[in-house]
Amino acid sequence: MKKKITLIILIFLISCTQNISKKNDEMILKQYKGALETFYSYIDKLNNNELNEENMKKFFNETFSFSGSPNLNFSNINDLTTFYNSIRNETYPFICSPDNFNILKFEKLSLLPLTENSVMLSLLDVFHCSDKKIPRYKMSFIYTLIFDVNKNTWLMNNLIEILPENYPEDWIKVKIKEKVKYDGKVEIKDLITLQASKLAKGEK
Repeated sequence: MKKKITLIILIFLISCTQNISKKNDEMILKQYKGALETFYSYIDKLNNNELNEENMKKFFNETFSFSGSPNLNFSNINDLTTFYNSIRNETYPFICSPDNFNILKFEKLSLLPLTENSVMLSLLDVFHCSDKKIPRYKMSFIYTLIFDVNKNTWLMNNLIEILPENYPEDWIKVKIKEKVKYDGKVEIKDLITLQASKLAKGEK
């Protein structure tokens, strides 16, 4: 009887802990809602190929940097816009060749708070190629976003490339919007991993 009571108490405590953890995660996600909105707005413009300078100003810090191979540091929006458009209109078609690039969707999104005004957002994205939206490739990155007090908005400040197998599973999970949520048509493990360092050399 004592064992049964102990087991019931243990189950109750675990349940309470899980509920508290879930509520804490929900509060944190609410706190960084603006950062997520910046990210989703950027992805919408990326998929629609609308990365003009005016839009880029809304999403990126002027001194944005890329940490990986190669390391890149930008000093103005004009150069950053040129770079991102070359990725969207040259690298993405190269990835999907001989088919065309169609859309980028996400298998995972997770968040790690740093300070009140900074947060890291990890992602595992899936490249869909051809008009049939066939999932073929995967990549993983971590964006650092900061809150610009002067502009009163969240901006992307840094991008770090990671391998999909090193995705930080213990971060707070973000519910992915249906519009860009990967449907799992092809298992993630069966998709080909891409790396920026190889793409920069003209390799897949």
